[in-house]
Amino acid sequence: MDVIFPACAFVIGSILGSFFNVLIYRLPRNESIVRPGSHCPRCNHAIRPWENVPLASFVLLRGKCSACKHPISPRYPLVELFTACAALALWRFVIMPQLVSAPTYWHMGVLALQSLVLLMLIPLSIIDIKHYIIPDVLTIPGLVAAIIVSFFPGGLTPVQSIVGMLAGGGSLLAIGAIGTYVLKKEDAMGGGDIRLMALIGALWGWKIAIGGIVLASFLGSIVGLLLLVFHVLAKDHKLPFGPFLAAGVWASVLTIDKLFGLYLSWLG
Repeated sequence: MDVIFPACAFVIGSILGSFFNVLIYRLPRNESIVRPGSHCPRCNHAIRPWENVPLASFVLLRGKCSACKHPISPRYPLVELFTACAALALWRFVIMPQLVSAPTYWHMGVLALQSLVLLMLIPLSIIDIKHYIIPDVLTIPGLVAAIIVSFFPGGLTPVQSIVGMLAGGGSLLAIGAIGTYVLKKEDAMGGGDIRLMALIGALWGWKIAIGGIVLASFLGSIVGLLLLVFHVLAKDHKLPFGPFLAAGVWASVLTIDKLFGLYLSWLG
């Protein structure tokens, strides 16, 4: 069992990564994620099942389309591999520890939704990097689902979910308003970022949401400063915040109790 379950988590993660590649390519273009089926974006060759096996097909095809021989972007296997590793980490550090306490079916459902949202931060981050948007089609349904599951046992209560939603989304809304006033620049904080953190707060609670925002701000400040020093950042200094929020949320989920413990000991 020590091998089977982690292997299953890795395989499921790679399959999700393959689906995430579809989201990354099609959502910003307002294309259906169902039809048409997977195809080469250059020659429209319909990808056969054996050509669509996560990770393995890229190696078997030697990184090229079987029809037109156009190189396949390495982003595809990298997203699949990264998602597989993320799913493995989720199993090891989040899911497995909670299974030890013999959770109920309701708790398992909440845990599954939380895990899916965490993994969904991967395509959201890539889309934000490439297009400076966080699609509402992913965050708003997730927010609605988070509110609904709060009425069932096993997770946050409805009140805790609402408080978390206000803490996550409201904090970024306030930061955006301050940024707009200080920088004299409209849309200092994107609405997609606000809705994303409202979802995180509604599903995970205020502590994870606030911790994620603090860590994201710290990480974003460091990266932004380095990019400015090395003249990598564009002249408009526009930097997508979604990837930093995703990293902050992951770090918050994995370490929030230790971080709060360190903070309280420092206060003491």
